[in-house]
This record gives sequence, C-alpha cells and structure tokens, in this order.
Amino acid sequence: MHLIEVIDYKVEPSEELFLIKSFRDLYNSDKSEDKWQFFQMLSYVYYMADPRSSLSYITNDEERKAYIFEQEGIKKLNLKVAEKLIEEYKKHVVTSSYLLLQDTKLAVDKVREFLRDVDLKEVDDRGKPIYTINSITAAIKQCSELTKTLSELEKTITKEIDENTSVRGGSDYNNEFEEGDD
Repeated sequence: MHLIEVIDYKVEPSEELFLIKSFRDLYNSDKSEDKWQFFQMLSYVYYMADPRSSLSYITNDEERKAYIFEQEGIKKLNLKVAEKLIEEYKKHVVTSSYLLLQDTKLAVDKVREFLRDVDLKEVDDRGKPIYTINSITAAIKQCSELTKTLSELEKTITKEIDENTSVRGGSDYNNEFEEGDD
C-alpha cells in the first residue's frame, strides 16, 4: 500500500496515512505552519521502512539511520516516537514477500562479505588451501543468478504493493459501511 510517496523529491503522505491514528496525531501535534517536523519524521519512516525506499539496500538499520540523518539533514529526532511509527507503518506495508526480500538481501550481504574477506593464501593444518580458486570462481558465477533473482523479487514486491494499493484504494474497500439499498 502506498501510504507515503516521493513526489518531486519530497515525501508526501497519502490520505489513507491519516487514517492511522499515530500519524494523524503526529501531524496534529506539529504546530509549525509548514509541518516541518511531521515531514521530517515521515521522511525518516519512509527511508527506514518502506520496501520502495532507495535506501532499502542498506540492510544494517544503524547504517541506514546514520545515512538518513546525514542525507536529510536531521539533527534531532525523537527516536522513540520514530520507532513506534515505523512499527505501525510496517503493519500496513510489509508483506511476507518483502520479509523474504529482506532476508535475501541479508544473505547477499554475507556473500559479498565472504568474497571480500576470502584469503586464497589461507591454508588448513595440513597446508592445503582452505579456499580454492575453483570454489571462488564458482561462487562468483552464482552471483549473477543471485542478482537476477534479487531483482525479480524486488519487482514482485513493487507489483504486490501496487496491487494492494489499487484494491485498498478502490471503491469496494469500505463499501460495507456505506449506506445503500440493501
């Protein structure tokens, strides 16, 4: 579901976002004319939790948080409130497919770390190489397939979010509460 969009380089809340009490309360509590604090928090939540975020490749939450603070020029943020909002946001946008994507990205990070740290000169107690050139080149060849799979999974997630948005944003979503000719 698209609760937050990035339009013209700015985060924009959907009308549906304001149906979530914690976001509505945050908006109403920001007394500034331009709602600067609300939009700063919204930006933080989007980059930390939205599957479509351009920063979702950063799998370490602390690294992503630091990058967001730097990128967005955030000096101070109520992290307790932010974490509550992130958890609430995730309840509405995270799917099983997205969780699988996150796990896949973590596995890819471990493969990348392995390839960076492998020492072809390292030997076991009998003097035989622990890692052979053949095993490393085989691992590298598999990276192409892994990359393709990851890309396909990301496309699936985006499609899933778009489909959920059209269903939830469609006219049938809340019709059971509308007055009618029953």
